[in-house]
Amino acid sequence: MNTGIKTHHLLKSCGVILNKPHQRLVVCLFRRDITSALASNPKSICETQDRWCRYKSFVSSQKMAIPVMNGASVNEEMHQISKEALSQYNVGEADGWLNIGQYSIFAWSVSGVESCIVIKSEDVQFAFDMGTAVPESIKASNVFITHGHIDHIGAVANHVSKRSLTGMKPARYFVPPHLVEPLSAVMQAHYQMAETVGSIESIKPFVEGDVVRLNSSYYVKAFPTIHRIPSQGYILYKEVKKLKEEFKGMQGFQVAALHREGKEIHDIIVTPEIAYCGDTTFEVFTNPPTSDLLKVKLLITEATFLDDEIGKNMVQKAKDRGHTHLLELSQNADLFDDVGHIVLVHFSNKYSPKYIRDCVYHKLPPKLRIKVTPATVAKATTATT
Repeated sequence: MNTGIKTHHLLKSCGVILNKPHQRLVVCLFRRDITSALASNPKSICETQDRWCRYKSFVSSQKMAIPVMNGASVNEEMHQISKEALSQYNVGEADGWLNIGQYSIFAWSVSGVESCIVIKSEDVQFAFDMGTAVPESIKASNVFITHGHIDHIGAVANHVSKRSLTGMKPARYFVPPHLVEPLSAVMQAHYQMAETVGSIESIKPFVEGDVVRLNSSYYVKAFPTIHRIPSQGYILYKEVKKLKEEFKGMQGFQVAALHREGKEIHDIIVTPEIAYCGDTTFEVFTNPPTSDLLKVKLLITEATFLDDEIGKNMVQKAKDRGHTHLLELSQNADLFDDVGHIVLVHFSNKYSPKYIRDCVYHKLPPKLRIKVTPATVAKATTATT
């Protein structure tokens, strides 16, 4: 019996009858874990059932109905699942996009090789870092660069060229101030080699305290991170206008009249939505430069190192190189209680996707593990082990 059939039977034994395509989507986040457990140790169902129980508990917390295994329900279809919950927690593997809340994330990142994180929603689209100009990044008209290492900044010229080929306007590239001059020189060199004329005006300095507006609802702020060279991360904020309590009982025309008179009728609600740390040591979390970093709905951060080799302190090695070890997240899980979800990126090139997923599952405590997704789309083509 092949692994896929085993997985189906296991899910069926848990009370899930997958008769429709949309029902199969519901378990895609944990199906890979279940399949992995069966393939590595088919006789050990305990671990697999534990993963399924975690999934059921998680889904139940999102008010998603889960059928119970009994004689009457075995042949019943799974209850309808809300589109909102499905959209929020279904991880799409076919095209590499992670759908978390209202955002879709294409996290292409391999330590020392290339990183480009694309964010999109109905309202906004932009990118963090440009170590490679993946096709998914071409529509990003705003790019926020964390630091000057080639795997995070080396494809700016390629991104400019690809946008130009499709007739798009030049994007804006926001960088730490000390990178404006060298990046401009690199761009000028590319224009010279191509015997073409291009502008470097789209390269913008961005320092802590600055605010970059993406549209009327979203803006980005920078914060310092800790790496081998000067670096910074970014937080996306969302503004929502809500009618002040004192005006909620009024007719619409009355509120409109007050607005015309110049009265402020709205409260502005600001929420930290997404934080991206780039390359950093774990100290950015133990001593955060802004409290918003640990309040975001989505945190995208690195976990370059995963294992602990015998006779070597790999956590210290990660710190010495300006990076983060997975064990540091595990040992400080309480720090992330107010973070909605975490996407881990920038794994060392020596780790395979399976090894990454196994480490995340086995080394993180349950309360943190349930909100962590390792981004391995780039690892599928670059891993060496």
